[in-house]
Amino acid sequence: MKLPLRLRILITTIVLLLVWGHIAWDYFHGGIPTHYLLHDDNMPGFPNWLGGIILPFFTWFLLYRIHKRIDNTEGDVASESLRIVLFRFIAAALVAIAISVCFIHDVKEIDYILGAVLVLAFFFPIYKSEYLLGWVLGASFTFGAIIPMGFGSIFALVFFIFYTLPRKLIGFFKKPKQV
Repeated sequence: MKLPLRLRILITTIVLLLVWGHIAWDYFHGGIPTHYLLHDDNMPGFPNWLGGIILPFFTWFLLYRIHKRIDNTEGDVASESLRIVLFRFIAAALVAIAISVCFIHDVKEIDYILGAVLVLAFFFPIYKSEYLLGWVLGASFTFGAIIPMGFGSIFALVFFIFYTLPRKLIGFFKKPKQV
């Protein structure tokens, strides 16, 4: 199953409506909150309306990357199915929601969750776009959109290194020596 243009437009439109609906709700119920980097008022702040502008473009960009990867036009079979992509998205969104709930209720197990995700990065390709999109959409209700986009992008880079570097090293040392 492929990710057609119509579905990408629909998903991006839904994200656009949800994020601006949330911003409108905040505006009429006490004001639009500002989220601070590292939860410190001395650090730069990002108001939710800024995420309302950037998040739909970010969603469109990641959906395009997913589309390019799973809609294999050169071969007969796509490398991944839309079902696997959806499963990965939901898994990342659930992890982000769990971290958000722990943060709201001041539960200290966030470190353990993030540690488990770091370990999983060695075994699963959690740097892929669907994981990043799930993370950002799952965490944006609590942290705004900008902070999850920034940290998620950094995590994706780290996860890419964790996943690919050991495989490259193993492949390098397994090469037969030429005489």
